[in-house]
Amino acid sequence: MSRTCDACAEATLAPFADLGDIPVLCGVHWADPEAAEASPVGRMVLAYCPSCAYVRNVAFDPAVMVYDTTMDTNLHHSPAFQAFSADLVKHLADRYPLSGKRVLDVGCGQGEFLRELCHTAGCAGVGYDAMYAGPEGPDASGAEFHSGYAPRGAGLPEFDMVTSRHWFEHIDDPYEFLVDLRQRAGTRPVYGYLEVPDACYDLSTAGWEVIYPHVSYFDAYSLVRIVQRAGWRVEDTGTLFGGMFRFIEMSANVDGDRKGTEPVPGPADRARQLAAVATFRERHEAERAAWRQRIGELVERGARPVLWGAGSRGVQFLTFADADQRLAAVVDVNPRKWGRYLPVTAHRVDPPETLSTLKPQAVIITNPSYRNEIAADLKRLGVEAELLTA
Repeated sequence: MSRTCDACAEATLAPFADLGDIPVLCGVHWADPEAAEASPVGRMVLAYCPSCAYVRNVAFDPAVMVYDTTMDTNLHHSPAFQAFSADLVKHLADRYPLSGKRVLDVGCGQGEFLRELCHTAGCAGVGYDAMYAGPEGPDASGAEFHSGYAPRGAGLPEFDMVTSRHWFEHIDDPYEFLVDLRQRAGTRPVYGYLEVPDACYDLSTAGWEVIYPHVSYFDAYSLVRIVQRAGWRVEDTGTLFGGMFRFIEMSANVDGDRKGTEPVPGPADRARQLAAVATFRERHEAERAAWRQRIGELVERGARPVLWGAGSRGVQFLTFADADQRLAAVVDVNPRKWGRYLPVTAHRVDPPETLSTLKPQAVIITNPSYRNEIAADLKRLGVEAELLTA
């Protein structure tokens, strides 16, 4: 498992946490529990770079990680995420000269972000995603979509801006990906926007977002290092969505002052990530044990505890804290998941409306950014329950 750091290429990655076998396809939902239980697992061995604090699953096997239209990781069913995405669109449209230009969106999901950006900025767009399940080709927004992986090299269309939200961390060769995009930019002024889970957040908490599809874990410093090493200039970087997401804006062949006003991350940011790495294994194991115990106590006193949220964080939480299905229900706002079963643990996903009848006394969530909207939904459903954040 020996590997040179993908971000800075200055050190060999050092293992620090072995999470064992975990669900591979945590965005897929099965029609029957037997198929869900038989879904593949993969080894998670986290290793870090002593030089830049980049983290990677060194046991990752790209052969078992399959992306297609059966996978659904869409977050746009949440009003909180919709508002966040709309604010991001406005920011990019205001900051960069996109009118009449072309945006390449790698890992476009179901296209909501790219459509909105084209509409707001007056640009054209091309989106690629193997999980894209909508109509292919051009649509009224000015964007066109392709269900499949983005091509490399000359197969990519020319672009004036490249965006990639929550896909970069999935790529087996992140450095080569950035180099390829930089070479495709040539001598033209080109901008870029990348958004990933913030590794310092994930490794400083329980780690429910430390999932098999995420090959890489970038903090402030390592994300800057890999972008600069690939030949891009850093325009701006920071965190979004309650500190859970990290973004970096970059450019090629652009002169003048950087767009951002904050200093580019340096050694102090690296130190914070290394501190999170040093304590992650012990904290993760303690959180797993504590939540198994807490669920048991809730069940014992008849609280009918449920989990709200059947995304990747929820799947990882269930894997470690409720593999024996003691929870009374798992619910999610995404209708594509209703009546289907989650990988490995085979929990069934139900609509939130089922809680009106179940009347749980405790509702567990794994993402604090959705706490307010979930609390409002519980009130609407007439459910008086303690809202617990894992």
